[in-house]
Amino acid sequence: MVTTSATSKALAAKPNAYQPLLPAHLRRAAIVVTLLAILVLTALALRYAHQEAAGRLDRTLDTYIEIHLRRDQSLTRALIGLADPTHAVILVAAVAGAAALARRWFGVILVLGGTLTAVMISEVILKPLIGRLRYGHLTFPSGHATAMAAIATATVILLTGAQWPRGVALRLCASLAAIVVAAGVAIALVARHVHYATDTVAGCCVAVAVVLAVALALDFFAPRIRSRCWAGSRHGQTFGGSAAAGDENPYRPVGHHALPSTVHAQADDHV
Repeated sequence: MVTTSATSKALAAKPNAYQPLLPAHLRRAAIVVTLLAILVLTALALRYAHQEAAGRLDRTLDTYIEIHLRRDQSLTRALIGLADPTHAVILVAAVAGAAALARRWFGVILVLGGTLTAVMISEVILKPLIGRLRYGHLTFPSGHATAMAAIATATVILLTGAQWPRGVALRLCASLAAIVVAAGVAIALVARHVHYATDTVAGCCVAVAVVLAVALALDFFAPRIRSRCWAGSRHGQTFGGSAAAGDENPYRPVGHHALPSTVHAQADDHV
């Protein structure tokens, strides 16, 4: 099993090695979770496409949430505020900035690209395509829930392979906190009658599927791109240095040395 300490030792031995976003032993599980999220999203989309009324599942979940969390509570308003676009951008910048400080540049790509892609898929593609309405507005899947779930998913992925905090318990608590905040925002959206429960579930499915897919794609393509670029740079340095050496032939076989000029002069005298 690949551990964080083993990964850090490998990076210390090879500083130019690619640090994977997902450990090798978790990639198969990530693929399974991605497929499950797509299946749930597809099932909900087929069930609630071009509808406005709440379904049986919505009525059950919405009633349960509204009993335990009132729409006028300060906690509800605070959670809804986190999903505001300005605050969401700040959260994305904070997570991406933390990845940049750790010099995990592909982690920065994951946070920025994964979150933006997930939100665009929800808002630009799926909402008009599915056409579910509430109060005259397209609501399926929830864009707010998509953004928060994407940030949480990217945060969990980055913490999985992070070297700080070093304690596994601290990284686990931080991951759970990100998940709880995203789930809390989704619940608050239902409590405030902004979305049906299935809207928020669909938004979370979009986020999980997209961010995991981006992470898997980066882990597959990035090492190959880096290795080619690194090999190309070393190739250029080798031949560039040889050409700069002047009279040395870069294509001369190893161990073949030119005779000194004095030796050539002595040979001429004997002749």
